[in-house]
Amino acid sequence: MTPKEELHRRIKGLQDMMKADECDAVLILQNVDLYYFSGTMQNARLYIPVSGEPVLFCRKSISRAANECPWNIISINNYKYIPEKLGELGQQLPERLGLEYDVLPVSAFLSVKKTFPKTELLDASNWIADLRATKSPFEIAIMKKAGKSMADAFSYVPDLIKQGLSELAIAARVEIALRDHGHQGCIRMRGFNQEFFYGHFLSGPNGCISGFNDGVTAGMGMGAFFPQGPGERRIQINDPVYLDYVGVFDGYNIDQTRLYVVGVLPHRLKYAFQVALEIQETLIDQVKPGVVASDLYERAIGIADRAGLSQNFMGYGSERVKFVGHGVGLELDERPVIAKGFNVELEAGMVIALEPKFVIPGMGIAGIENTWLVTKSGVEKITILPDDLTVIPYDNILLSS
Repeated sequence: MTPKEELHRRIKGLQDMMKADECDAVLILQNVDLYYFSGTMQNARLYIPVSGEPVLFCRKSISRAANECPWNIISINNYKYIPEKLGELGQQLPERLGLEYDVLPVSAFLSVKKTFPKTELLDASNWIADLRATKSPFEIAIMKKAGKSMADAFSYVPDLIKQGLSELAIAARVEIALRDHGHQGCIRMRGFNQEFFYGHFLSGPNGCISGFNDGVTAGMGMGAFFPQGPGERRIQINDPVYLDYVGVFDGYNIDQTRLYVVGVLPHRLKYAFQVALEIQETLIDQVKPGVVASDLYERAIGIADRAGLSQNFMGYGSERVKFVGHGVGLELDERPVIAKGFNVELEAGMVIALEPKFVIPGMGIAGIENTWLVTKSGVEKITILPDDLTVIPYDNILLSS
């Protein structure tokens, strides 16, 4: 349960931003933001005035919300009555009301507009994103624990990868191990139409298949209805086996990629993997408060170019993505973005996933991804599993098949 003092800190941070822009109140509708500011994720709306404590207007479940949220909770059967309830509480209706424009459906926006017909509506999404980008000691402790759980679950992976089994069959076993260690199952993303289920278990050329998602690769998936992740391809000798998995424990995401091979990794992929490790080491040596995110991306591009792999970096050809890392937290795609044009300075307390990867057409993908805490003097690794390429001996595979 989120401590009340932690929720107070978050509310105070948002209220300071509201005051600077002369916003009278913010109405929170989206589930993750609701949890962040109230400690509950029930069917509710959180009204945050520019000063004083928030009010949670809850439809269902009142009993669970009351157990999880420390704010004043008002039972309501229709959110159109929020202005009436505010009046009963002695609060004036806001002249300017902030909303989560980045995620709010049009129907919800129009409903709020109808509920507050004389109120000017404005975008509060940047305030929320900036506030959530820097994690508190409470959040950092959860994410460090998640890193340990992820490492423990992944310790089983080498024994699960076997020649002749399909990606999907092995992925199912990996996901069982994650659930056994407390993975919540649901991976939340903020981007519109962005989806992720546990992660991507890809082998051989399937690692080169791109897709709709804002990532380096997608894989074949189960079909056009879910075109990403593991498919029916069976693991072959000398296949690169790529696991890009998200760990979500106690609500918080961490992002991790590791590379395995059944037998011997082809030379070009092994070279690309070494360059990915070089990029990671270079970037983490540079990361500290005050460093500009886009500068880190340019350094990564420079190393890939000097290695002769610029066309393979973060995708291949026209399918390449223009970032090398991203923030993580309650959602997988948080700020900051380590990307071209994202000219924002890093701050202590930010948690970022750095993911230098190379796609080699016809062969597969090689790369690394870890989640890092930005500290006052540098970085601390959260995903503590060793970065090494894991070689699964050819003889052992044949005996175990």
